[in-house]
Amino acid sequence: MAVIHPPRAKVGAERIVLIGTPERLTGIVRVSNPGNDKLKIKTAVVRLKQGGDEPLPLAIDARLAGGETAHAPASLALDPRTPPGELHGEVVFGDETREVVIKVLERRSLAVIPDQFQLHGAPGDSVRVPVAITNLGNVPFELPRVALVALGQANAFEQLFHIAVAKKGGEGHQPALDAFAQLLGASEVEAPKVLLGEGAGQVLAPGESLESEFTFELPAKLARHRVYLGSFYIGREQCTVEIEVDTPQADGSPPSAETPPAGKPRK
Repeated sequence: MAVIHPPRAKVGAERIVLIGTPERLTGIVRVSNPGNDKLKIKTAVVRLKQGGDEPLPLAIDARLAGGETAHAPASLALDPRTPPGELHGEVVFGDETREVVIKVLERRSLAVIPDQFQLHGAPGDSVRVPVAITNLGNVPFELPRVALVALGQANAFEQLFHIAVAKKGGEGHQPALDAFAQLLGASEVEAPKVLLGEGAGQVLAPGESLESEFTFELPAKLARHRVYLGSFYIGREQCTVEIEVDTPQADGSPPSAETPPAGKPRK
């Protein structure tokens, strides 16, 4: 813990420690008001020994009565691509300086655009959609080659429960529950695969972007004219999927080779 005083006060030797991910590093600072008037402290200046001479604002939220000493929160923001590790510098407060240690933690974050997919296709189809992926974190990220979609029929739980009760409810709760379990199990389908195209297995550096495509392999046992809902993850980024199942053409080919843009139904 550190002691920060206005320029007229004596400055102690304790250092300031800030810890967090680059966009928000926080710490606690002890501040004192040696005067008689109220004192409001909002910011101080941080100068790093590494990373250039550009000063950075250290936000401090402190309101002190005359002669008061208090602990105040302090926060600092760095470039979001700042790698994990320890940085050293000084906090400049009026005419005084204080040692500051900044401990940057790892942050993993991706942006997947789009992250919502509305697909149309027949059972067994492959549907391709363009995507852009950006590494928003401060460590490299290895892109997966494949992801699995956790998928189920829309409103299946409610619909199948009512069907089971209508069929077996008159025989008691146990036959109704057994029928419900059978119907629910029969509605489950194999998890669709999502294959990443260009860049699969590639490592994205912090701040780097990639243009590619997802290929959704629809299970062969999807029920026609049904809507399925699901989701999958790329890193920690969750993407949602809605699949409206079409009927194949008489010759077994898909209804259309053209895929509508994500989020827009085909006319």
